[in-house]
Amino acid sequence: MKLEDDALKLLQSMKRTDGQKYTAGAINRARYERLEQAGLIKGTPANSSDVIYTLLPAAEEHLSH
Repeated sequence: MKLEDDALKLLQSMKRTDGQKYTAGAINRARYERLEQAGLIKGTPANSSDVIYTLLPAAEEHLSH
């Protein structure tokens, strides 16, 4: 699967921050949700409005190029 530049940049950013991204509040999470549906990241609710996204091993394939 070929990722768009925006998606690849998001994965690279997550890798630089220990493989996680904390999203707070009422933001548009569409790009995270697309990566989650592709099996590259996993979202875990932190509370009713925040989500912690974590890189999955499948993301490494895209980050090693």
